Amino acid sequence: MYDLVIRSARIVTPDGVVMGDLAVNKEKIAAIGQGLGPGEHEVDATGRIVFPGIIDAHVHFNLPVKNIMSADDVESGTRSAAFGGVTTVIDFTQQNRGESLKTAFERRVKTIDSKSYVDVALHSNITSISDAIIAEIPELVKLGTPSFKVFTAYRDAGMHLNDPELLRVADAVGRANGLLMVHAENGDAADFITERCDRAGQTKPTQHGVSRPDLLEAEAIYRIATLANIADCPLYVVHVSSDRGMQVIRNFRNEGWTIHAETCPHYLLLDESSYEGEEGTYFITTPPLRTREDCTRLTAAVAEGEIQVVATDHCPFTRKQMDEVGGKFNKALNGLPGVETLFPLMFSHLVALADGGLTPRSNASLILLARVLAENPAKLFGLAPAKGALREGADADFIVFDPNPIRHVNAMDLHGNADWNPYAGSEVRGELRTVYLRGQRIIENGQLYGKPGIGQFVPGKMTADS
Repeated sequence: MYDLVIRSARIVTPDGVVMGDLAVNKEKIAAIGQGLGPGEHEVDATGRIVFPGIIDAHVHFNLPVKNIMSADDVESGTRSAAFGGVTTVIDFTQQNRGESLKTAFERRVKTIDSKSYVDVALHSNITSISDAIIAEIPELVKLGTPSFKVFTAYRDAGMHLNDPELLRVADAVGRANGLLMVHAENGDAADFITERCDRAGQTKPTQHGVSRPDLLEAEAIYRIATLANIADCPLYVVHVSSDRGMQVIRNFRNEGWTIHAETCPHYLLLDESSYEGEEGTYFITTPPLRTREDCTRLTAAVAEGEIQVVATDHCPFTRKQMDEVGGKFNKALNGLPGVETLFPLMFSHLVALADGGLTPRSNASLILLARVLAENPAKLFGLAPAKGALREGADADFIVFDPNPIRHVNAMDLHGNADWNPYAGSEVRGELRTVYLRGQRIIENGQLYGKPGIGQFVPGKMTADS
């Protein structure tokens, strides 16, 4: 007798799409196959698809931007995640200037306790270094944060590291068997262009892309990849926004360098025309939205496996917060909401549309979606094999999805604290029916059953597959 059996579903596993049943015992997947034995609870999932629980590998809860706190805290952000089928998020520690990495880690873990609706892992932000901080990196890997993010931008915010500092971090991370993450833009050049625009009175939202052209992304990727290669450290480039940046990654990979790439739904679906409307400042994010051609080429890079992860960089603000800073691009708050719409948007974009019809016909597209939204981030950030894939022995994190309904994104139907959404009005295919976290139903038919505290901090542990 199983605790739970999902019957007659289309189950997306790493090895293929299985038509059959999925059984759960004691929070783990016990079996996947046809004609499995009885369950204490059984769900008829005929005509539906079972995906692994989504992992949003890049979110920001309680992030201060220009002295304004982002709208979602851990409780509201993970609640929103749960409604979107995201069962694990990876947030960031926030290192104060000169602060110990371990202190920043411990403070962040405390914000998760008793508040989260889904499981939470962490990346370590490194925004200042010293000999003592560098020496901490192996300990942070052991504590469960094997990924370390650095910035080549935001000097005024105290986040920018110079090349000697970047090289020291890369060397330490590589020797600790960790993964170096980078926000790659030439921040000094962006600041120079921004100041020039400001002096000329060119501060409309449409100037945002002018101030941070794709050349600055490509240059920073080239530079940090070179340093990481010298240090023999694997590199993960967050939120790749341009085909130009992707080409640098592609060229280095052809030479055998280890570089992983992430992009976001807004770089696949939105373009620079979003800055032209009355609410243009609402769409300010860094790097900026690019051309429609960039959207097309990045989508192709996802489909071809060149971009391994699609994550959201979720960092929302309310209309009031954004209006208070005014309509100048250089004063705007950088960040977009996205955690709740990640799966429905990407299913519609990478599966339903790719298959040329209203229902998904290609198992390859389903497997691709599961790979970039769950399997790959789990492997890269040390959460596999417990997370990221439907296989025996893994945590029973999964979603039951009906691919047939057609609906439209409505900001008022979402469950985070932001009162607007960049995808409002967009048509999406399908609807989540049930979301399970470690075998426990947390969402069903639009109703919340999970409670704050059901989510846990989950440490990452690098393996040979990472």
